[in-house]
Amino acid sequence: MDRQITIPAVEEVDLTNCDREPIHLSGHIQPHGVLVVVREPQLEILQVSENTQDLLGVDAESAIGQDLSLLFDRFQLEKLKACLRNENLKTVNPIKLFFKRAGKSLEFDCILHRVEEVLMVELELATTQENLSVFSFYHSVRATVSKIQSAKNLNELCQLTVEEVRKISGFDRVMVYQFDREGNGAVIAEDKAEKLSPFLGLNYPSSDIPKQARQLYSLNWLRLIPDINYQPVPIISGNKAVTDRPRNLSFSVLRSVSPIHIEYLQNMGVAASMSISLIKDKKLWGLIACHHYTPRYLNYELRAACEFIGQVMSLELQSKEGNEDYDYKLHLKSIQTKIFEDLSTSENLSQVLVNCQHNLLEAVNAQGAAIIFGDNCYPVGQTPQGESLKYLTKWVQKYLKKEFFYTDSLTKFYPEAEEFKDTASGCLAVAISPTQKIYVLWFRPEVIKTVNWAGKPNKPVQIDEDGSHRLSPRKSFELWKENVKYKSLPWKQCEIDAALELKKAMINIVLRQVAKLEKLNTALEASVAREREKTAHLKTAMSELKRAQTQLVQSERMSSLGQLVAAVAYEVTNPINFIYGNISYANEYSQKMINLLQLYEQHYPSPSPEIQAQIEIAELEFIVEDLPKLLGSIKVGANRIREIVQSLRNFSRIDEAEIKPVDIHDGLDSALLILSNRLKPKPDRPSIHLIKEYGCLPLVECFAVQINQVFMNVLANAIDALEDAFVNKNLSPHYGGEQEPVKWGQIRIVTEVCPGEKAVAVRIEDNGWGMNQTVRQKIFEPFFTTKPVGKGVGIGLAISREIVVEQHGGKLTCISAPGEGTELIIEIPLSQTHPTPIVK
Repeated sequence: MDRQITIPAVEEVDLTNCDREPIHLSGHIQPHGVLVVVREPQLEILQVSENTQDLLGVDAESAIGQDLSLLFDRFQLEKLKACLRNENLKTVNPIKLFFKRAGKSLEFDCILHRVEEVLMVELELATTQENLSVFSFYHSVRATVSKIQSAKNLNELCQLTVEEVRKISGFDRVMVYQFDREGNGAVIAEDKAEKLSPFLGLNYPSSDIPKQARQLYSLNWLRLIPDINYQPVPIISGNKAVTDRPRNLSFSVLRSVSPIHIEYLQNMGVAASMSISLIKDKKLWGLIACHHYTPRYLNYELRAACEFIGQVMSLELQSKEGNEDYDYKLHLKSIQTKIFEDLSTSENLSQVLVNCQHNLLEAVNAQGAAIIFGDNCYPVGQTPQGESLKYLTKWVQKYLKKEFFYTDSLTKFYPEAEEFKDTASGCLAVAISPTQKIYVLWFRPEVIKTVNWAGKPNKPVQIDEDGSHRLSPRKSFELWKENVKYKSLPWKQCEIDAALELKKAMINIVLRQVAKLEKLNTALEASVAREREKTAHLKTAMSELKRAQTQLVQSERMSSLGQLVAAVAYEVTNPINFIYGNISYANEYSQKMINLLQLYEQHYPSPSPEIQAQIEIAELEFIVEDLPKLLGSIKVGANRIREIVQSLRNFSRIDEAEIKPVDIHDGLDSALLILSNRLKPKPDRPSIHLIKEYGCLPLVECFAVQINQVFMNVLANAIDALEDAFVNKNLSPHYGGEQEPVKWGQIRIVTEVCPGEKAVAVRIEDNGWGMNQTVRQKIFEPFFTTKPVGKGVGIGLAISREIVVEQHGGKLTCISAPGEGTELIIEIPLSQTHPTPIVK
């Protein structure tokens, strides 16, 4: 008979117990001192370590609830209170306090700090009777500091530091332990007793120092364990404790360390240890690790000297590491210069990058690169082939969230990279323009290397009595070699910086080239328009004006609009003034002729048949009646054209290049007049309603031409949004707080003085569909656009923001949401401090 066999699922073992251990809440201290937790200002004892009986002759439980007068006499308490008036208690540590026990006077080093609204008082038996003065401390470390600062490079700095720390501390072994980007550590300098085996060059996995331990190393410069075989002393609270939660011992010098760390040191054969943090750029760069093979205690003064040396070395790290690879950095700079020169003289960015492919690779010491422009990919040098490169570039475009990405082990992020490890085990990528899908990727091949570990780096798993799994420290620290695959040479910081500099240069060059092309195109169009309009009839001139207006609005080339409009207005002014000036004479002459004809009819009521025939053919009666009306219509039309010309002059203000007080409403009205044709009804939509709510504004100091450009850009975008809404049939259902749906497009312009009366605000609202948060956050970025190709390049609002914010010190903000329409708010200060326009 067949039996069904059930195979139980394998339980996944959680190997993060080291990282989860709350070592700052151990609830225990080391036994070479006493901890007293005190409430200020009463100096009431809330908690004490259980060893007060051994060191002070005071029962721990009976001490809780009493004040510090139980331990110190009045003179000692006054001394302590005087020190507590300092905000930074570290400046007064240690305080020498005396305690009498069994007729003997014991002297303690009292170390103070505050945490979580309580005072932590730590007492260690003093080995010196007086504190070192600043002058004495300076003399004790002056020679050491001079040696460290005289180091020529990083290796010499590290070696001098371990030698000086060992000389001061007397430890058997002192090492500099440097972390890599993955948290693994390597011994890069060592000074030791002759009988000891060297640790220099050995590597230690990141799991040897868990996350919370690294955090404590970042908070505290020094940690001492005088005897790793100590018995932890518990901290007791008494029956009236407010909380059972252990005290935060992050800054306690007596804090008991993790049992796992103790086991780790025991496995190494170490009896005492001290660690000094090395901090660079506010991050843990490494440690000065000190080992002794018998118990060893250092008093506070010696620990302070060692801590000071660690701080001096931390300060020197910045310059010494910066001097590393100095010649190589100069070489990278020369390569960058060559690339910048090629870029600055080219109009095709992708082509020039491909043409200077050797320099592009040498700029970051890569063997291959891929230049991505939208859907096009240009490989350079040794790269993944075919579909592999295609899928890799798509992955980069999808997951590159920051401005750059680098790794020397691409398989950790993109497992498929194992297939092309020979060309791309390392990858450095920068995003030139994510919206335009422009990226540059550099590749490095696999370099198999041997890493010397201090013992097998994987921690063994042990099963506790309750059946739970936990990591335990490895038992052996003998040399264990590992061949590391799927990794390239690591990217140096100077290479990453070179890639970022190259990115900035490419962005700046693209912007400059676009600006040059825009100015050239605008200048050519303005020149052609002026030549045509000089010889054109009034109707042709008006037609050309409309064509130029539409073209300028659609292409967002606003930088020279003022010059073009001013030229057109100038050319139109003379003929229209001629027409307008002669209409009155024509009207007068025609009236005299009509009067003469009427007089002739009175005296000669019966003209000859030939004259009568001509009167009937010419419809003389109709001409007499219609001619005055015709001349009146011409006069009205000419007057309207004069108004338009004046508005164009107001808009261009070509004679006002400097800051002048202007009426903001003139600029708005001029822009609206130029755009009036787009507000009229079209075959596919009704007219766009315009609501003007102008406030009483004072004159505003500004560059009038530039502010008029801003109004033109914002109003044109509002009209574009409404036209799209008509096409998509998604006008905003409510507008301006109204509860009834709106069936026509509306633009509402509100002007007002801002609170504080130091600026004016122009609010331009439309009831288009609106935009989502992603689009709203990008609308002021150069080259970002949601319009179809040919309707805009995405620089209109970027230019507007430059004018309002950078050149006028104002604000340009956007309020929009899907279904709620869009409102742009332009705030301009009433007075300006810039004497001349800022040209960028």
